[in-house]
Amino acid sequence: MDNGMNNGMNKGLTIKVGMAAMLALACTLYCVFAMAEVYKVVDAEGNITYTDQAPVDGAAPMKLPELSVIHTDYQDKASESDAEADAAAPAPAELTPRELRKMYRDFHITRPLPEETFWGTANTVVVSWGSSAAFQPGMQVRVIVDGTAQEGTGDGMLALTLDRGEHTVSADLLDDRGRKVMGAEKVTFFIKQHSVDAKAPKPTPHSGT
Repeated sequence: MDNGMNNGMNKGLTIKVGMAAMLALACTLYCVFAMAEVYKVVDAEGNITYTDQAPVDGAAPMKLPELSVIHTDYQDKASESDAEADAAAPAPAELTPRELRKMYRDFHITRPLPEETFWGTANTVVVSWGSSAAFQPGMQVRVIVDGTAQEGTGDGMLALTLDRGEHTVSADLLDDRGRKVMGAEKVTFFIKQHSVDAKAPKPTPHSGT
Protein backbone atom coordinates (compact mmCIF):
# COMPACT_ATOMS: atom_id res chain seq x y z
CA MET A 1 0.00 0.00 0.00
CA ASP A 2 2.82 2.34 0.91
CA ASN A 3 4.70 1.44 -2.28
CA GLY A 4 1.63 2.33 -4.34
CA MET A 5 1.32 5.70 -2.63
CA ASN A 6 5.02 6.35 -3.15
CA ASN A 7 4.80 5.43 -6.81
CA GLY A 8 1.83 7.76 -7.26
CA MET A 9 3.64 10.58 -5.55
CA ASN A 10 6.76 10.01 -7.62
CA LYS A 11 4.72 9.95 -10.81
CA GLY A 12 2.97 13.20 -9.89
CA LEU A 13 6.28 14.78 -9.01
CA THR A 14 7.75 13.67 -12.33
CA ILE A 15 4.85 15.26 -14.22
CA LYS A 16 5.26 18.53 -12.36
CA VAL A 17 9.01 18.56 -12.97
CA GLY A 18 8.42 17.87 -16.66
CA MET A 19 5.91 20.73 -16.93
CA ALA A 20 8.31 23.06 -15.17
CA ALA A 21 11.09 22.04 -17.56
CA MET A 22 8.86 22.74 -20.57
CA LEU A 23 7.91 26.12 -19.17
CA ALA A 24 11.55 26.96 -18.54
CA LEU A 25 12.43 25.89 -22.09
CA ALA A 26 9.73 28.10 -23.55
CA CYS A 27 10.93 31.07 -21.52
CA THR A 28 14.48 30.39 -22.63
CA LEU A 29 13.43 30.33 -26.27
CA TYR A 30 11.67 33.66 -26.01
CA CYS A 31 14.42 35.27 -23.99
CA VAL A 32 17.45 34.00 -25.87
CA PHE A 33 16.09 33.74 -29.40
CA ALA A 34 13.61 36.59 -29.36
CA MET A 35 15.60 38.52 -31.99
CA ALA A 36 17.18 35.49 -33.78
CA GLU A 37 16.04 32.66 -36.11
CA VAL A 38 15.45 29.36 -34.34
CA TYR A 39 15.96 25.93 -35.88
CA LYS A 40 14.60 22.65 -34.62
CA VAL A 41 16.95 19.67 -35.04
CA VAL A 42 15.89 16.03 -34.51
CA ASP A 43 18.66 13.44 -34.39
CA ALA A 44 18.45 9.73 -35.29
CA GLU A 45 17.33 8.82 -31.77
CA GLY A 46 14.53 11.32 -31.81
CA ASN A 47 16.20 13.83 -29.52
CA ILE A 48 15.13 17.42 -30.22
CA THR A 49 17.53 20.33 -30.10
CA TYR A 50 16.82 24.01 -30.68
CA THR A 51 19.58 26.21 -32.09
CA ASP A 52 20.13 29.52 -33.83
CA GLN A 53 22.54 27.85 -36.28
CA ALA A 54 21.09 26.34 -39.47
CA PRO A 55 21.86 22.57 -39.40
CA VAL A 56 22.11 22.44 -43.22
CA ASP A 57 22.12 24.99 -45.94
CA GLY A 58 18.63 26.07 -46.89
CA ALA A 59 17.06 24.88 -43.67
CA ALA A 60 13.94 26.84 -42.80
CA PRO A 61 13.74 28.39 -39.32
CA MET A 62 10.83 27.72 -37.02
CA LYS A 63 7.91 30.11 -36.93
CA LEU A 64 7.51 31.06 -33.29
CA PRO A 65 4.11 32.37 -32.23
CA GLU A 66 4.04 36.02 -31.35
CA LEU A 67 4.45 36.76 -27.68
CA SER A 68 1.16 37.81 -26.17
CA VAL A 69 1.26 41.03 -24.16
CA ILE A 70 -1.65 41.91 -21.89
CA HIS A 71 -2.00 45.56 -20.97
CA THR A 72 -3.65 46.23 -17.63
CA ASP A 73 -4.64 49.34 -15.71
CA TYR A 74 -4.53 47.51 -12.39
CA GLN A 75 -2.20 50.03 -10.79
CA ASP A 76 -4.31 52.96 -11.95
CA LYS A 77 -7.46 51.31 -10.67
CA ALA A 78 -5.75 50.55 -7.39
CA SER A 79 -4.71 54.19 -7.04
CA GLU A 80 -8.21 55.34 -7.86
CA SER A 81 -9.61 52.93 -5.30
CA ASP A 82 -7.25 54.28 -2.64
CA ALA A 83 -8.23 57.86 -3.46
CA GLU A 84 -11.92 56.98 -3.34
CA ALA A 85 -11.42 55.21 -0.02
CA ASP A 86 -9.65 58.27 1.41
CA ALA A 87 -12.44 60.53 0.19
CA ALA A 88 -15.07 58.25 1.65
CA ALA A 89 -13.30 57.96 5.01
CA PRO A 90 -15.21 59.81 7.71
CA ALA A 91 -13.67 63.03 9.04
CA PRO A 92 -12.34 62.95 12.60
CA ALA A 93 -15.13 63.55 15.06
CA GLU A 94 -15.16 67.10 16.44
CA LEU A 95 -14.52 67.34 20.15
CA THR A 96 -17.52 68.36 22.20
CA PRO A 97 -17.35 71.42 24.51
CA ARG A 98 -17.34 69.06 27.48
CA GLU A 99 -14.36 67.14 26.07
CA LEU A 100 -12.53 70.40 25.39
CA ARG A 101 -13.15 71.66 28.93
CA LYS A 102 -11.80 68.40 30.31
CA MET A 103 -8.74 68.59 28.05
CA TYR A 104 -7.89 72.20 29.01
CA ARG A 105 -8.99 72.21 32.63
CA ASP A 106 -5.48 73.33 33.69
CA PHE A 107 -5.45 76.39 31.38
CA HIS A 108 -3.95 79.26 33.41
CA ILE A 109 -1.94 82.46 33.37
CA THR A 110 1.76 81.61 33.58
CA ARG A 111 3.01 85.21 33.82
CA PRO A 112 2.69 87.49 35.69
CA LEU A 113 2.75 85.54 38.90
CA PRO A 114 0.19 86.33 41.61
CA GLU A 115 1.14 89.53 43.49
CA GLU A 116 4.22 90.01 41.27
CA THR A 117 5.70 93.52 41.16
CA PHE A 118 7.42 94.87 38.04
CA TRP A 119 10.13 97.52 38.45
CA GLY A 120 11.80 99.53 35.72
CA THR A 121 10.06 97.88 32.76
CA ALA A 122 8.88 101.15 31.18
CA ASN A 123 5.36 100.14 32.26
CA THR A 124 5.47 97.11 29.92
CA VAL A 125 4.31 93.68 31.10
CA VAL A 126 4.28 90.43 29.12
CA VAL A 127 1.26 88.22 29.80
CA SER A 128 1.58 84.53 28.96
CA TRP A 129 -0.61 81.46 29.40
CA GLY A 130 -0.49 77.72 28.88
CA SER A 131 -1.96 74.26 29.32
CA SER A 132 -0.61 70.73 29.48
CA ALA A 133 -2.55 69.92 26.28
CA ALA A 134 -1.55 71.43 22.94
CA PHE A 135 -4.06 73.92 21.59
CA GLN A 136 -6.30 72.75 18.75
CA PRO A 137 -6.00 74.46 15.33
CA GLY A 138 -7.95 77.70 15.24
CA MET A 139 -8.02 78.20 19.01
CA GLN A 140 -7.48 81.72 20.37
CA VAL A 141 -6.99 83.36 23.74
CA ARG A 142 -8.83 86.48 24.86
CA VAL A 143 -6.85 88.39 27.50
CA ILE A 144 -8.81 90.47 29.99
CA VAL A 145 -6.89 93.29 31.70
CA ASP A 146 -8.54 95.25 34.50
CA GLY A 147 -11.91 93.97 33.31
CA THR A 148 -11.40 94.98 29.68
CA ALA A 149 -11.08 92.27 27.03
CA GLN A 150 -8.21 92.57 24.59
CA GLU A 151 -8.27 91.31 21.00
CA GLY A 152 -7.98 87.52 20.73
CA THR A 153 -4.59 86.10 19.84
CA GLY A 154 -3.35 82.69 18.78
CA ASP A 155 0.14 83.33 20.17
CA GLY A 156 1.31 82.21 23.59
CA MET A 157 1.94 85.70 24.98
CA LEU A 158 0.85 89.33 24.77
CA ALA A 159 2.85 92.47 25.66
CA LEU A 160 0.90 95.23 27.45
CA THR A 161 1.84 98.80 28.37
CA LEU A 162 0.02 99.88 31.51
CA ASP A 163 0.05 102.72 34.02
CA ARG A 164 1.78 102.35 37.34
CA GLY A 165 -0.28 100.75 40.05
CA GLU A 166 -2.29 97.61 40.72
CA HIS A 167 -3.69 95.57 37.83
CA THR A 168 -5.52 92.31 37.22
CA VAL A 169 -5.32 89.94 34.28
CA SER A 170 -7.25 86.82 33.29
CA ALA A 171 -7.82 84.98 30.02
CA ASP A 172 -10.46 82.97 28.16
CA LEU A 173 -9.57 80.05 25.90
CA LEU A 174 -11.77 80.09 22.78
CA ASP A 175 -12.39 77.28 20.30
CA ASP A 176 -12.20 77.70 16.52
CA ARG A 177 -15.77 79.09 16.55
CA GLY A 178 -15.02 81.73 19.15
CA ARG A 179 -16.81 79.88 21.94
CA LYS A 180 -15.35 79.98 25.44
CA VAL A 181 -13.81 76.67 26.46
CA MET A 182 -12.09 77.53 29.73
CA GLY A 183 -11.28 80.64 31.76
CA ALA A 184 -8.00 81.23 33.57
CA GLU A 185 -8.06 82.40 37.16
CA LYS A 186 -7.52 86.15 37.66
CA VAL A 187 -4.02 87.26 38.69
CA THR A 188 -3.22 90.52 40.49
CA PHE A 189 0.14 92.25 39.85
CA PHE A 190 1.77 95.66 40.32
CA ILE A 191 3.79 98.04 38.18
CA LYS A 192 6.14 100.42 39.98
CA GLN A 193 8.89 102.75 38.90
CA HIS A 194 11.79 104.06 40.94
CA SER A 195 11.08 107.59 42.07
CA VAL A 196 13.44 110.23 40.70
CA ASP A 197 13.04 112.21 43.89
CA ALA A 198 14.31 109.25 45.90
CA LYS A 199 17.69 109.55 44.18
CA ALA A 200 18.10 113.30 44.65
CA PRO A 201 20.43 114.40 47.52
CA LYS A 202 18.70 115.81 50.56
CA PRO A 203 19.25 119.55 51.10
CA THR A 204 21.78 120.47 53.78
CA PRO A 205 20.22 122.50 56.57
CA HIS A 206 21.83 125.92 57.21
CA SER A 207 21.98 127.55 60.65
CA GLY A 208 21.02 131.17 60.83
CA THR A 209 23.75 133.73 61.49
